Amino acid sequence: MIKKRFLLPVLVALLAGCSSSPCGNDKDSFLKGYYQLVEEAAGANLPVSDSRWEKYDERFRAYVEECYDLYEAELSGREKRRFWGRSLRYYAQRYGDGVARELGRKGDKASRRIREETETLWGKTEKALEEVLGQ
Repeated sequence: MIKKRFLLPVLVALLAGCSSSPCGNDKDSFLKGYYQLVEEAAGANLPVSDSRWEKYDERFRAYVEECYDLYEAELSGREKRRFWGRSLRYYAQRYGDGVARELGRKGDKASRRIREETETLWGKTEKALEEVLGQ
């Protein structure tokens, strides 16, 4: 009986230690994970049509569509601009010359969110693209 009493708390502690949110456990880990994803995708230097983009796209969409909302209230204006600027860089890397067309897709939640947030922060998505990509 004594063994069972100690076993349950140990198992609970073990499970709690292993479960970490894909969004990060706080604002800083969220941003760090997101920036690492964007850098990792850029470093892969994949062609636009490469199917290996799928593994990055899935994580990217989770950050943009779900995780951002969890930490938005904690982000400074500068952090928001950096987050959405990196999102535009990801899209430019991912879609190449088709980035504007992709951002204009109406049925895509991530594209819509990026467009809305960049328009809020920069006024126009085109202006944000110019600033972020240096064009």
